[in-house]
Amino acid sequence: MGGNQPIFPLGVRCVQDALDRAGHVTRLVDFVAEPEKLVELEWLGSDWDVIGFTIRNIDPIDITCGTHVDEYIAFAERVREELGRRGLDPVLVCGGPGFSLFGSTLVDRLGLDVGVIGPGEQAMLDIAKDPGSFKGRGAVIHGRRHPGFLTDTLRHPASLMAAYTNAYRAMIGVETRRKTCYQTCAYCPYAYIDGDNAGDLKPMDVLADEIRAIHRAGFRRIFFTDGIFNSELRYAKQVVELVRELALEGLTWSAYFTPKPFDDDFGEMLHGSGVEAVVVSPDSLDDTVMRNLGKSFGTQHVVRFLERSRKNDLPVKVNVVFGGPGETRESVRSSARFINENLADDELVMHVGYRVLPATALARQLGMGDDQLLYPTFYPFDLDVFNWVIQELDSRFLNPGLMMNLMAGRASARKMARARNTPVLAPAPGTTFLPLASRGSGNGCDR
Repeated sequence: MGGNQPIFPLGVRCVQDALDRAGHVTRLVDFVAEPEKLVELEWLGSDWDVIGFTIRNIDPIDITCGTHVDEYIAFAERVREELGRRGLDPVLVCGGPGFSLFGSTLVDRLGLDVGVIGPGEQAMLDIAKDPGSFKGRGAVIHGRRHPGFLTDTLRHPASLMAAYTNAYRAMIGVETRRKTCYQTCAYCPYAYIDGDNAGDLKPMDVLADEIRAIHRAGFRRIFFTDGIFNSELRYAKQVVELVRELALEGLTWSAYFTPKPFDDDFGEMLHGSGVEAVVVSPDSLDDTVMRNLGKSFGTQHVVRFLERSRKNDLPVKVNVVFGGPGETRESVRSSARFINENLADDELVMHVGYRVLPATALARQLGMGDDQLLYPTFYPFDLDVFNWVIQELDSRFLNPGLMMNLMAGRASARKMARARNTPVLAPAPGTTFLPLASRGSGNGCDR
């Protein structure tokens, strides 16, 4: 899909591995490895009991206000038509993080027999054991704990690995644990997607085998896919120590971090571990807006995090998104002041506007249901935010890439329809805007 960097299909490989170990016959059709299969549907011709699809992204990452929803609907319709032409009637299943956000809505729109929210291994084992019992149900089921996560080394097919190592600066995800995120960020649906998972920690020997195999396949960059890598500091330290002990030539890694907990020992361990970027997402650097966003830390923790990072020469990336709940002229000035005084030119990653997703505090504030959020809908914010950011940030941050991002965001924001109801934490009525979902237009910001 345009607007997304190809990302190795870690989740669906976990599902396939579980099915293979249980004795099922599987085939993985990956549209990066085999792009022609997206158009040519002859792979549907075998008499499969179950065909599963995975959706990672609902929206493009790099295209403002775009959506993949209509493309997914059209593709599913083509698949159903081709199966009907061939006289085949397998159970159609869908899962994946993007799907999980809108499971109930997408099951109907895609014409599926069943949808899976959250981790899919155990659910797919149940479906494959008795496909007929799921036919025609249009049901949504929640994934649950899969014991194999703790015992089974995940080794990927060489052909699939080769398709992704060919990409420039190819990166692959590595899952070290499964635990519901403890943070309560107002915009984030991770806890909903992960489900009720008390916290399986992958044993170091299993993790080591997976990392060695990834390195042998030619990957030199890995991303630990934990929602927050250091939320359990003791285990995070074990993973970092493992990477240091493996000492694989040229291997670098990155992850999402939180400024708290982040102690001196951890900072020292990260130094020389091959960490490519220590990425934190305060999202605002104004304490009032940070509280509105549900952050479990404040600017004082970000300051201490930066001090420890500087002390250990750690590469840092700080994500800031302007336009959150309660964003005002003064809060933008406050965040910009912090950025100007504390960040180097290449350490800021900046965006404007929060995409509202189901099962989040922002969705509850707006009183919008899942079906209303399927097409891109952004939290109301004052359009002057774009001007305030440019006025308050030091010119050293206003590079061509950031300016193009701002201009594209402002152009899309001007297409937004004025919101009728303003949530309590939003700016005053008359200055707030909300893009309303257009149905079937292919772009949620058309009208």
